[in-house]
Parts: sequence; C-alpha cells; structure tokens
Amino acid sequence: MKMKVFGMLSLMTMLAAGTAMAQPWGHGGTGGPGGGLLNQLIYPCQSACFRQQRPCVQTAASVALTAINGTCSSEIAAAQKACQTGPLSKACRKDDSALKTCAQSDLQTFQSAVESCRSTILQPCLDACEQ
Repeated sequence: MKMKVFGMLSLMTMLAAGTAMAQPWGHGGTGGPGGGLLNQLIYPCQSACFRQQRPCVQTAASVALTAINGTCSSEIAAAQKACQTGPLSKACRKDDSALKTCAQSDLQTFQSAVESCRSTILQPCLDACEQ
C-alpha cells in the first residue's frame, strides 16, 4: 500500500511540475521555509492569479490520471508490484520506465492542458497585476 501511495504521489508530482515552474516567486520574494506563504503577502495579486488557475490544473491532472489508469493499468500494476521492495530496485526502475512510456501521450495531453490553463487564465491575470 505504501508503494502504491508513493507511486501516485510521484505521478502527481510529475503532473504538477508544469504549474510549479510557472510561479514568479524567484523575482525578489522570500525563499526558504514559509517563503511561498510570505509571498502571498508580498504579491497578493499574483497569488490570487495562481489560486484562480489551480482548479483548471487540478481538473487537467484528474483527467490525466483517469486516462493513464485506463490506458496503462497493467503497467501500473507491474510497477506497484516491482516497487514494493523499494523505488531504487532494478525491477522498479524498469517497470516505472515502462509506465512512463505507456503514459507518454496522456502526459503530453496533460502538459498541453496545463499550458492552456497558463495562457488563458494565469497569464492574463498576471498581466493585469502589472497594470
């Protein structure tokens, strides 16, 4: 069960990477623990933009996970079984790679959906913050 959760968390991390890279917190905000929280105070308009985009990205992630679950169920099961001994085992890495290959199309669709969220929701909002 732990490896199943680990696998899903890994996949969610990959799926969320597109939005994490869109955050403007490297522009003079505070870093380190709590930096994101403090940036909400420093950049309230931009923070609101990211909150506004979040449901779009969450929907895209949910759609992607559903698609991958349907398309790659045997690869998921194989990776879950192989990874029970640990994520660094040779068998786990092999089956993890097979799952990524199987999910490639759905991951690309997810990435496109995230980019759409960014261009239609996030960017216009951030542009409005600059005015």
